[in-house]
Amino acid sequence: MANRTFQDVQAVSREVKILATTISGVNSGTCTATPSLGISEVKQNAGDVTITLEDKYYQLLCAQVTLGDSATGPGALTAAKIKSADVNGAKTVVIDTTGAANANDQLHVTLFLKNTSVPN
Repeated sequence: MANRTFQDVQAVSREVKILATTISGVNSGTCTATPSLGISEVKQNAGDVTITLEDKYYQLLCAQVTLGDSATGPGALTAAKIKSADVNGAKTVVIDTTGAANANDQLHVTLFLKNTSVPN
């Protein structure tokens, strides 16, 4: 752990949850999420990486996805986008990685999720 004091993250909306992970092994046949806290499974089918969440959320507010080759670092490639999201039913977020260069690719994913239907 870092040897410093961290402050809480605050949002204007209620119950905003942030899940962040790096998915390695994109296009290798076996994807792995690290850290996997809040994520129950990561699978790839063709160019689509499906993240299955451990819990249901009311809504996906925002997602940040960066595709990078592990040999050259994050952001080396940009061919990744959110294809679909069903965080309230199937608990999935599908990322399209078509055009990724090789099996060393990594996805850096940050999901901002709303945990309640109560407005602000």
